[in-house]
Amino acid sequence: MLLIIFSTFASESLSTSAIIGYGLLLSTVVAVALSSQRWLLWYLFGGMAYWLAVEMIHSLVTHWFVWSEWHSYVVAMGISWLPLGAWVLYRALRYEDVSRSMIQERELQAARYIEHTPVYDDDYQPRFH
Repeated sequence: MLLIIFSTFASESLSTSAIIGYGLLLSTVVAVALSSQRWLLWYLFGGMAYWLAVEMIHSLVTHWFVWSEWHSYVVAMGISWLPLGAWVLYRALRYEDVSRSMIQERELQAARYIEHTPVYDDDYQPRFH
């Protein structure tokens, strides 16, 4: 039965320890999927999707340019970080004090709020105790 399951991975070359390792990996993923910590699988799948994107960028870079393997991986990682850099820059300019428009908007909002706490004399006695 295990040979049928692992026939895609060329199971005749797999040793017993490799089959046990794959079984442990599969059982761990199933255990995490059934637990309350299944959100951890999103990190796992996200990491795999990210590395797949890096590999795709790497294959395009090696197809277009004649660079060494190491240089093309560095360029692929740099290209993959560009959307993250753009997002961080957008958040910094939009929501932090770096943006002048946000500072002006906050000052206008602060000017609209008027405190409505009454000021009493020292001998004030409330009607209801």
